[in-house]
Amino acid sequence: MNLKKILTVLLLLSAAWTEAKEYRRAGNAVSFRKARIEVLSPTMFSVREGDGYRFAPVRTDLGVVALPSAPVEYTVAQTGGVFRIATDRMTVVYDPSLPLAEGGVRVEPADGSLPVVARLDAEDGANLGGVVGALDNCDGPRCHAEQNDITSKWEYRRIPMDGILSRRGYTVLKHTPDALNLYRAGEAFDELYVMCYGEDYRTAFADFYAVAGPIPMYPKWSLGLIWSRWKDYDDEDYKRIVARFREERIPLDAVILDMCWHVDHWYGYKYDTVNFPDMRAFQRWCDEQHVKTGFNHHSGCIYKDDPKVREFCRRAGLDYERSIVAGPSFEPEICVVQYDTRNERHFKAFYDLYLADMIADGFDFHWVDGANSIYSSELYRKYLSEGTGRRPLVLNRLHSYTLCNHRYPAGFSGDTYATWATMRYTLEATIKGANNGVNWSHDIGGYMPQGADGYIPDGEMFARWTQLGAVSPLMRFHAKKDVFWFPAKSCPDGWDGGSRLPWEWGPTVEESLRRSVRLRAALNPYIYTMMRRAHDTGVTLCRGLYIDYPGADESYRYDEFLFGDAMLAAPAMRPSGDGQHGLTERSLWLPEGLWYDYFTAESVAGGREISRVSDICTFPLYVKAGALIPMAVPADCVSAPLETLVLRAYAPAAACHTEFDLYEDEGENFDYERGACRRTLLVYDGTADGPQRFTVEAPRGSYPEAVAERTYRVELVGAPEPASVTVNGAACGDWTWRDGVLTAECGTFPVAEKVTIEIRRDHENS
Repeated sequence: MNLKKILTVLLLLSAAWTEAKEYRRAGNAVSFRKARIEVLSPTMFSVREGDGYRFAPVRTDLGVVALPSAPVEYTVAQTGGVFRIATDRMTVVYDPSLPLAEGGVRVEPADGSLPVVARLDAEDGANLGGVVGALDNCDGPRCHAEQNDITSKWEYRRIPMDGILSRRGYTVLKHTPDALNLYRAGEAFDELYVMCYGEDYRTAFADFYAVAGPIPMYPKWSLGLIWSRWKDYDDEDYKRIVARFREERIPLDAVILDMCWHVDHWYGYKYDTVNFPDMRAFQRWCDEQHVKTGFNHHSGCIYKDDPKVREFCRRAGLDYERSIVAGPSFEPEICVVQYDTRNERHFKAFYDLYLADMIADGFDFHWVDGANSIYSSELYRKYLSEGTGRRPLVLNRLHSYTLCNHRYPAGFSGDTYATWATMRYTLEATIKGANNGVNWSHDIGGYMPQGADGYIPDGEMFARWTQLGAVSPLMRFHAKKDVFWFPAKSCPDGWDGGSRLPWEWGPTVEESLRRSVRLRAALNPYIYTMMRRAHDTGVTLCRGLYIDYPGADESYRYDEFLFGDAMLAAPAMRPSGDGQHGLTERSLWLPEGLWYDYFTAESVAGGREISRVSDICTFPLYVKAGALIPMAVPADCVSAPLETLVLRAYAPAAACHTEFDLYEDEGENFDYERGACRRTLLVYDGTADGPQRFTVEAPRGSYPEAVAERTYRVELVGAPEPASVTVNGAACGDWTWRDGVLTAECGTFPVAEKVTIEIRRDHENS
């Protein structure tokens, strides 16, 4: 038989085999004549249409940024004309006789932990919610037509029910160019991504972020207090404000120069040299104080008479004359050159000419208060990080109905009314946004008054909102310009009711604000580690109770939430009726187990609804029994080195072995991506009324700025009074026990050295 005949026979055999098998398997992908199914994990797969085994290549873009490539174990079987692709968790059934979304692809669980998926286009009536773009003009869910007029017409602004989590236990996403969205029947798609997770929401996070990209690491300073106010401050005003924060022992990490840094109205980019005669000198002063600076600007337009605008048009490829349009509704007489923030050539010309010099002058982050899109969010992130070599913070309005917001830190609430209803709604937006990995920033205290007569300045509301901010993803004060808050009826003696300076609210409110900000600073080692876990796993710092307690109907609520792995927050968000001197009572649900009130150290049994009464300085904040919380001694700013580590533990109902892997890095750069970080395993071995042991293991890894030695303090809540405390076997004489709380000053040790602290009720050797 000659070579030609051999090749012909082989070709016929191959065609016959293909005809019989009717699918082609390559790696994680299985191709059929008109569909391609790729197994991305044991619980996630993608599907796309094609013809004759020909499929458009799977691309990555702003919607899907990566495709998992690790091999997944699965089998393929054929029964008649139906194909079954099985992992150890699910079986994907493909029936070529039906349209893909209408039963052509369905899912059967391998066990009872996953749901049956009969059709990919089934309506999701159990979605847990996603991201609202902003809450501008909102009083709670009511969005008003006008600012500063709560009597104006309104309509509901609902938070979209388009999150990646659903109580039905699976989610179908569609990928189109530069977008990843929830799929709805009849919509066009390039490919569909199907996540099956049942009640295991953490699996959904792992699958989603594998294709949509991780939540980024935030700069450490951004997790402290960010202070801002639209007011005509000058450089000396800011210096006095920073100095007063330090004097009042209120930690401060950043200030935002709202509109006062520039002249020329809304779209101006020229420094106000009266307010800031030497911007670089001011920025150097801020650096010396360890205070970061941001600036508010409105993208999308440049004034037609700006001295750089013609060069901008040349670089952007715009015709200057044809690009001139009327200004916005509040200043239509001032014409502007309009550009497209989604166009990278336009954006680069704008950034290079207007923003790059400001970053070079010392500004650290942007507040983009103008035209934006998912494209501009990506461009701001890219240009700021590449230009500085530091992790970017760009405050901007988010984008509803898209699932990419988590990659762009961070969203801000927009111009909201200062009302209790708005405070409550921002928490709902925070919890639902966390379903999509978003860290939200709201205007603590509310942005604007309620009408021409303003409103009676409410120190109680400011204090309660600050408590909410202390356990939010970001903590940022803000309010509208002072002229809007001066009506004599509500602000006697001309007092500025929009003040966000704690000391201007009287001693009671100031003390409440101080305690909240210091609480935030004290918890920073815990918070920063949780932010690293969010980067690694997609499980956010602030999240709905249902993430950890999916089987409890009581966990599906939006007025309380988990703050990291060990804490539960239920902020007081209604007035007491007696102002700042009153008591507020609210109910909340505690999951099963023993919990401790953070402020009173009282233990409370969970698995039930409870009621908590709070004065102006406390709010319902609970810690799991057996938890170990690493804390700091509050300093001027959270970016200060962690020289004293506080190990705060809560005695268990029975014996416990609790581990907390403390994470540290430089805080701003990207060196952690190359392993420049330190992890320290902290261990608490506790009992209800017996011996207790704390262990600080030798760290793993390091980075140039890491402290070489550290002071340790132990705080143990809920254990009986001990007889002795030892540190590395030596007696510790500096400890106290009061009202069920042990505090032990354990000394200073090289960080590389393992430290063991033992607490006993007798004097026996361990």
